[in-house]
Formats: sequence, C-alpha cells, structure tokens
Amino acid sequence: MRPTVDARRAGVTWALFLFEARRLARHPLVWGATALVLALQTYLGHDRRPHLGVDPVHATGLSTCLGAVVLVVASLAASRDGRHGMPESLSALPGRAEHRTRAILLATPLVAGLAAAVAVGGYLAIRVLSGPAAGRLDVWEPLTAVAAAMLAATLGVAVGRWARWLVAGPMVAAVLGYLIYMNPQHGSAGWLLPVMQVHEADWADRPSAIHLLYVLALAAGCAAVAALRHRARLVPALALVAALAVAVPAGAAVASEPPAPRPKPGPQTMEDVDPRVRERYFGPDAYRCERRQGITYCAYQGYEPWIPLWEQAVLPAANALPATLRARVPRVQQLTRTWMHGADLDTFMIRPPMTWGHPDQRVILAREVAVWATGLRGGPARSRMCDAGGQARTVVTLWIIGQVSPPEPPREHHLDDKRSQLFLATWGAAEVDYAKRLLTVPDARERVHAHWATLTNPATTIDQALPLLGLSRTHDTPQGANPCP
Repeated sequence: MRPTVDARRAGVTWALFLFEARRLARHPLVWGATALVLALQTYLGHDRRPHLGVDPVHATGLSTCLGAVVLVVASLAASRDGRHGMPESLSALPGRAEHRTRAILLATPLVAGLAAAVAVGGYLAIRVLSGPAAGRLDVWEPLTAVAAAMLAATLGVAVGRWARWLVAGPMVAAVLGYLIYMNPQHGSAGWLLPVMQVHEADWADRPSAIHLLYVLALAAGCAAVAALRHRARLVPALALVAALAVAVPAGAAVASEPPAPRPKPGPQTMEDVDPRVRERYFGPDAYRCERRQGITYCAYQGYEPWIPLWEQAVLPAANALPATLRARVPRVQQLTRTWMHGADLDTFMIRPPMTWGHPDQRVILAREVAVWATGLRGGPARSRMCDAGGQARTVVTLWIIGQVSPPEPPREHHLDDKRSQLFLATWGAAEVDYAKRLLTVPDARERVHAHWATLTNPATTIDQALPLLGLSRTHDTPQGANPCP
C-alpha cells in the first residue's frame, strides 16, 4: 500500500526536524553562549554565598544573552530558504517551505530549552555545592529561563519568516535586550517582558508561576504566527487564539500588582510595612534563634545555615573583649534592609545582612561588636559624622576589628546609608597604623583588658594610651574639629 499524503508530509517534516535539530545541537554560537553565560554568572557570584531566592533570578536575567543568540540563529535558519537562489534549488525537493518552518519550530525550542537548562541548572548546581545556601527557592524561576529561551526560538522563526532581512533578527534581539536591561525599577509593566532580572533578597515573592505561563503562551503564539506565514490554516489560527487567550489574562494578572512595593517616605510604622512581608520578617515566627558559645544568633526562616558564618565574624571580636563585656555581647539578629523601619532600631543588636559572602560583611559584624564595646558609635543621636581621630578608643576599636579583618580607614558614608544609622565616625591612616602595630604586640590583649576603662574613655588621647599599649609614638594624631563624644 502506498503511503498517504499526510504520512508522506509527516515523514518529510520528521526528516527535516532531525536535520535542523542536529544542526542546531552542533551550532557553535548556541553552545558558546551557553558556556559564556554559565562561566560569567559563576564568576559574578563567586564571592557571595548561595542565596536560593536571588541566584535563580540572576541566572534567569543573564540567560537573556543566550536567548538573544538563539533568536538570531533561529531567524537565520527560518529565512535560509529565501536567500541566494535557494527557492529554485529547493523546488525539486519533496518538502515545501511550510514543512521546513514546522521542522524549525519543533527543533529550535527544543535545543534552546536544553541549552538554557544546562546554563541555569549548571549554575545553580555549582552555587548549591559551593557552600551553605540560604533563602527560599522559587522553582518557577529557573523554568522561566528555559521558557524564555524557547520564546526566543519561536520569535526568531516568526521574524525570519515574516521579515526576510538578515538584520531583522539581530534588531529584534537588540530591542528586547535594551528593554530588559533598562527595566531596573521592578515595576508592574516590566512583567510584560520575558525576563524580570531585578530582585532583592527581602522583597515579596515574585509572581513567577503566572509569569512562566505568560512566557509559554507567548512562545506558542509566536510559533502560530510563524506557521501562518505560508497560508491561513485552521490549526495554527486556533493555536494563536488559544495562546492569546492565555497570554492576555496572564499578562494582566502578573502586571496587576508591583512585586516589590517601596517603603513610603517619612516616618514609618508597622502598618506601613507591606503585608506580604510583615508576617515573614516581623511575625512571631519570623526568627529561628540558637545559642552558640554564650552569644545568641537569630536568623530568618531559611537563613539558619548562615549562622556559623556569622559566628566566624562575631566570635573572634567578642573573644577580644574583657570577660564582663564578653558575657553581655548583644544578640546577633538578622535585619531586612528594605523593611528595616519596622524593626526595633533603638535596641542595639548586631545586624547581619540578607546576603553574605563579601569580606566587607564580616567587617560589618566585627565592627558592630567593637563599637558597642568601646562606645564609638558616631555623632550626637547618630545623625551626623564625627571625627574619631586622635582618640585611644579608636585604636582599640580597630584592634578588635582586626581580629577578623585587617583594619582600614572607613569608606565614605552617606546619611541615607542604612548602615550609617549605626556608625557615623571617621579616622585616618595613623589610627589604622597603630591598630596594626597593636595586633603584633604579644601581650596586647592583657594590656587592653587591664586598662580598658582608660582606653575607652573619649577623653583619652592616643599619645596618652601608647605607653599603656606598649607602642612607641610614630604619628601626630590630633583630634578633629568635631570629635566623637
């Protein structure tokens, strides 16, 4: 029995699909972009501990580079049979342009999705294996990277079929890339783009599931548009209608509420905290606390694996204090930066951030232990910068910080910096040099403990403290015009 027409067409489409799939699976641009995305994202996150709430978003954002490459490759593949005399050369083959489009529409999303899965999945696997991970994983985020790559593939085929110019694909990729890159405000309209690449650790949950549905519907719609290029047929027309029936309400739903409302300006109360995060960060079950070597550590749910990392920064500084102070080290309690106005800032606590890994964060915790112990917490009411130069307690403060990280001059602070609300003091290179020299004194700890009250008195100058610390005078250290009280 001779095969039917439909069977012959299916055979042609299948053969073309295998050809296009093999060609794309060996395409150097696709896998080169995959390797580049994986390597670049791994490098960008190498100095931070893995955060399950932020890392997938960053990986999805960077995977748009892979999507751009896929879009260009797919558009070139779809427009291939319309260039350089190809229509005449292909006219003798049994498959028509419609079959070739269908084959490319099947092959490109498959290969693109696989490449995105390798890039994002490989990055997340590296991150999880690189150290203790914290935060809450949103499983829909990495799937969105795969869906966005599939959308790029079908969009590229539609562009290649409807706009035969070679530059059409790169132009569409450039416009979409520009819109995604220039959308840092995390506003509601930004969710109509395939990727929303901005997210902070303490923001409300993203509408990622409905956004994934929206991206998949767009991918199906682009595939239908590409298929309709050849002739109006019922199946692709119905597919386009169905895709729009899903994409329009999904897009409206995902854009109906901004995922990260900002705190209002001016004085804040607990009622001003976004209700979606109020219970998570300020509810009765917000913290998980544990006692370690006499110090209490409290972390938000999901951040308990980072408590040993905080201890590595707090414990050396605390152990440098006299025994009476060591027994009263404040609680180490995590603080959300975006919603910190809802926290009790009048009670001094050591405040770990929502992300971890850069050495500066270790210095922040050690510094807060030191300034609590020495009283060097900044200007009056912590509202303006003061000069801690020339004071003996500045050297002691830097010496305590030096138990964790080499002391250094403070960076420029701004009054609207959330960290500066706890510390607004400055000093110079002379104080840093004395602190480094004190770290090399064999009996420095005994000397500091024996003369603690004198050394931490704001009236004690560095020149007066040098004999007590076993140091010789090598710098002039006059007090500034606005000395810290």
